[in-house]
Amino acid sequence: MEDTEVKKGGKPAVTRTWYSLRDPKTGSLVEEMTACSDCVAHINIIFPCLKRIFAPVADGQALLATCDLMTQGNGQQRCLEYVDKIASVAEITLETKTRDVTPLIDFVKKWAPVPVCQKGNSVKGEKQYCLSSMASEFTACEDCYLKHVEPLYSSSPRPAILSQFRAQEPHPGGFMCDLYSPRLQTYFTDACRTNDLSTFRQKIQARNNKMQELDIQLARMKQEFQQLKMQENMHMNQMRIAQSQARMASTQWTVSGWIGPPIDWSATNAQMAKASEKAMQAAIIQDNMTALEKEWNDHWK
Repeated sequence: MEDTEVKKGGKPAVTRTWYSLRDPKTGSLVEEMTACSDCVAHINIIFPCLKRIFAPVADGQALLATCDLMTQGNGQQRCLEYVDKIASVAEITLETKTRDVTPLIDFVKKWAPVPVCQKGNSVKGEKQYCLSSMASEFTACEDCYLKHVEPLYSSSPRPAILSQFRAQEPHPGGFMCDLYSPRLQTYFTDACRTNDLSTFRQKIQARNNKMQELDIQLARMKQEFQQLKMQENMHMNQMRIAQSQARMASTQWTVSGWIGPPIDWSATNAQMAKASEKAMQAAIIQDNMTALEKEWNDHWK
């Protein structure tokens, strides 16, 4: 888990032997999901009743692939969903004394091709869904659409708002999902319950306006913070130079055999004071940035 790509929430591609689930109905591998030997070994230890549900891909040849069971960041939720499904199959196997991995196979085949929601980050080249009357204000990624919208089509009564959903081709400029957070999902649920698109639009627009406002503020503050840290480092370097010069002057007196004046630390202290001032100013800005981020998370995200 120390891989830098994993820490960023990605899946590092590695050349090694990979494993996939074997579909007992067809005998073929479900290569939509691949797992490394370490993850497979852990599954075998935790769920011994599921041993040998994974088989080597390409007869064990070393291939370049990624592990779908070792993901952090936005992809972690999908990983946990896979593990939950594996645990569910194991539990049923122990209860019934019969192993049926079909539910797991079906789950993987449905979700593995679906890109994970990027939760507030801009996405390009992925399928997206919108409401025809709110095409410019509301967009949902495929992941959130399948989780939060598609199940409503089988509900009774069916929300009238669903008739406006349309699948769109990937937009060149990308999009941000408007259905990823509990707050956004509540907005959508309220709109489905009341069929009040006007209020839904107002909430989404207010949130988007606030996001743009905070993004501008945070960008400005981040730039100012970086400038102050650069100035702090500059004064610290100048302090070290002044400190070295003061010591050198004192050493010259000692070498000459004469008793010199006390070491003059005034230039050193002056640079240290300036560095401390810049550090304090940077800390204040950092606190303000944290406060803005908290405001977003508490009231808008």
